[in-house]
Amino acid sequence: MFDADGNLWSGVNWMPGSQSGVTDNIGGGTVKFSPNGTALSPAVTGFTGMGVDGVGWGTGITLDKVWVTSFNGKIGLFDFEGHSIGNESDFPMAGKVGGLQGVGVAANGDVWIADATKNQMLHFPGGRVKDGHLVQVEGLKSPFGVAIDAQNRVWVSNAQSDTVVRFPADDPSKVQSFRAGIAVRGIALDSRGNLWVASNLSLDVPPPKIPDGVSIMRQFQLAGEHMLKALAGRKTGVVNMIRPDGTQPAPMGFTGAGGVNVPWGISVDGDDNVWVANFWGRGVVLMAGAEPKGHPQGTKTGDVVHVFTGGTIQMLTDVAIDPAGNVWAANNWNSPEAAVYGNVSHAISTWGGGSGFTVIYGVAAPVKAPLMGQPRTI
Repeated sequence: MFDADGNLWSGVNWMPGSQSGVTDNIGGGTVKFSPNGTALSPAVTGFTGMGVDGVGWGTGITLDKVWVTSFNGKIGLFDFEGHSIGNESDFPMAGKVGGLQGVGVAANGDVWIADATKNQMLHFPGGRVKDGHLVQVEGLKSPFGVAIDAQNRVWVSNAQSDTVVRFPADDPSKVQSFRAGIAVRGIALDSRGNLWVASNLSLDVPPPKIPDGVSIMRQFQLAGEHMLKALAGRKTGVVNMIRPDGTQPAPMGFTGAGGVNVPWGISVDGDDNVWVANFWGRGVVLMAGAEPKGHPQGTKTGDVVHVFTGGTIQMLTDVAIDPAGNVWAANNWNSPEAAVYGNVSHAISTWGGGSGFTVIYGVAAPVKAPLMGQPRTI
């Protein structure tokens, strides 16, 4: 995620250079990079504090602070210089949450966080820690990504299911469910309120068997083992578009004729083009949005316009668009065997985690930062 000055902030799964994976890991901190890629956070550790030990999907930026969540159920708050704000005990729900994932920030400053192991949501009205409370929502199944639309409806993806749920922020009992692919991960809104959804697996692929309530690392281990066995030489995964009225132009999802390959993260630029992080496919996918423009004649919604690959692109979990129209891609894993299996050769033992970011300059339409609600053009 980017702050108003265009600096990039990201949580880090594992300590860089360590022999970390999903079975044994040393948690990472929070990093900050300037718009030109200069590291502004301490080398190796990043910014640390408030008990955070390894950050997953959870990074969010508001007007006044940085939010990160942790696999160990802690929430980190930082000012824009990287200093911790407050203490673990400041949170009213401290000790009552599981492993945390996605952070969604609404246009009004509300912060929503997904509890991926206890199947609940954390809500901080206006971003106020003292007013934070737990919200029970029907239909959550390892909630992962969070987005809030212009109608103040909260969208949440289910990593252990094939669904996305939606509910009004002021009445979480009014839940709607929408089907996507299997193992739903990143979600992103466009300027028209359409939700774009990345699912690891297509509906015709058997899902991994993951027991309820297991830790996030155990979820990743079981999912990774399943993919290593089931996806040998096979492409899978889909991107769905869900309109504000709940309909889908392609209920089975878009695959881009194989351009999409285990998609994970997803972002929308200032022209409503869709950018997808291929995890297994090691690439950044540019997909035509709801109303394609500026593409070759005949390009339709969901068509893959281009797949960016290269030697510095590893197994990606996210892409983010900065205020200059650059695309930042997060190298999350490098060797799946090193990440998933605990006993690997020394030659690849530090290759579980991916190496930094790859930036593709000037290929996207700029968006305002921070991302609060639906994307805004500059």
